[in-house]
Amino acid sequence: MRKLMMLILMPLTGCAPGNSERITMDQAGAVCDDRALGPFIGQAPTKENALKLMGFSRARTLRWVPYGGAVTMDFSPQRLTVQLDQQGRIASARCG
Repeated sequence: MRKLMMLILMPLTGCAPGNSERITMDQAGAVCDDRALGPFIGQAPTKENALKLMGFSRARTLRWVPYGGAVTMDFSPQRLTVQLDQQGRIASARCG
């Protein structure tokens, strides 16, 4: 029964961002560009939106940062960092 519950719940964990959860997409040689991501502000942090954000920005990695969450200060030109607001919606999306 426990294994069955794990199999049922495991796919759901990809939908809700955890503490700085990362998603990776293979876009070799891509450099992130966050200029066209304004329309995503206020939207839900779903896997579908993550894939769209990564596609529009050409980022290889996306990290969700919950409201008040801490992140490392290292710069990665292939990473998109998406900050969430107090309601759990997208507040900003920036490369780096």
